[in-house]
Amino acid sequence: MATLRIVWHEQTSDFGLPMPWFGSWLVGDGETEGGWFHSDRGAAETLHEPPPDAVGVRLRFWPSEGLDPEYIDLPLPASGLIETIALDYDHPGPHTRLDLSQHR
Repeated sequence: MATLRIVWHEQTSDFGLPMPWFGSWLVGDGETEGGWFHSDRGAAETLHEPPPDAVGVRLRFWPSEGLDPEYIDLPLPASGLIETIALDYDHPGPHTRLDLSQHR
């Protein structure tokens, strides 16, 4: 993939403000977080050149500001496009580091 395009859709936090978003690369085996590539609030459409060792992305968001962020891990999409509004935040991504073995 040459370029990753992310559509950060407008969403509102619990405080009625535009949602804070933060994007970083997952590198190597997908269990290592690399450098970050996006930090902003609200709606945006951004283009990013993945580093050679990138295998995915971690997208963090703060629905309740002041608390820890929620996040989703995703592989780099073959289409080159991620739309945040279409993501399923209730299920772990293929590169998630959460230990879900006790929740089965």
